[in-house]
Amino acid sequence: MAWPGNGLAQGGAPFATVVGDQTAAALRARIGPPHEETLKAYVEAGAKETKAHVLTDREWRLVENAIADLPAQYRQVLERRLGRLSFIDAPSSMGTALTRAFDGPNGEPMSDITIRSEVLDKSLSDFLTQKEAMLFSEDGSGYSVRVSAGKMSALTYILLHETAHVMDRALEITLKNPPFRTVWTDYRSLARPYAADPISHTTYRREPKLPASRAPALYRALGQAPFVSLYSTASAGEDFAELLAWRELSNRFETPLKIQVLDGRGIEVVSVEPLKSPAVRSRLAAAQAALAKASAAAPNET
Repeated sequence: MAWPGNGLAQGGAPFATVVGDQTAAALRARIGPPHEETLKAYVEAGAKETKAHVLTDREWRLVENAIADLPAQYRQVLERRLGRLSFIDAPSSMGTALTRAFDGPNGEPMSDITIRSEVLDKSLSDFLTQKEAMLFSEDGSGYSVRVSAGKMSALTYILLHETAHVMDRALEITLKNPPFRTVWTDYRSLARPYAADPISHTTYRREPKLPASRAPALYRALGQAPFVSLYSTASAGEDFAELLAWRELSNRFETPLKIQVLDGRGIEVVSVEPLKSPAVRSRLAAAQAALAKASAAAPNET
């Protein structure tokens, strides 16, 4: 497969010097326009004015900093399994990133990662706050949700999450050897009691938006569940990717995670800190152990 090597930088933007190893250089060479199937997927999902995003010099530096933030294992996996890394202008899209799976020239599992350009400048706190707000419809109750995740870049989190999907596909962890049978009965079906819990009734579970007045009950339920985020409940694959991403963020960067529900006066009525939950901490370790076990069993796959 010929990987795109002409990049998207305007005016031949120089590479940042923050990453100097050969793996990072190989990843820089994979940055190129989105695949036509990816553009089509965004359009079919309702996105308008969709087009490839041209990185500015400053954005190149942001991307390279995010690549530098990745653990060595993640960069090595991307060097082997990434076809292209793309950025897209899709202002009306509900989704942030899309990982397109395909077979390489020798039948090996490969992936393209495409990310909406809007996240390039966002902090993780702002990104997650906006993402959670999309779960709710305004009902006059005045409730809102605020997420605090320190000063971490949203792009670093997204690359960690999407790379976890790449590893998951290459090793077939959540499809063929699901590590969390007490939480999932199959790839998309939550086990009880979570299947009957408020956390199972969000847009992440393909249900309608919730009235904002339901936010306090929803996040109280999350605080009692072993999930690091509501997005984790979308599927076993998203659960696995979220656990791996947040394990790296919390252990490597000491990134906090606090979700607050505020009333109309801005007063906190619910506060949840999933990374402090013993059940969540146990599952962070379990996800890493599942990855290590699968990698040892198939060392040539990642």
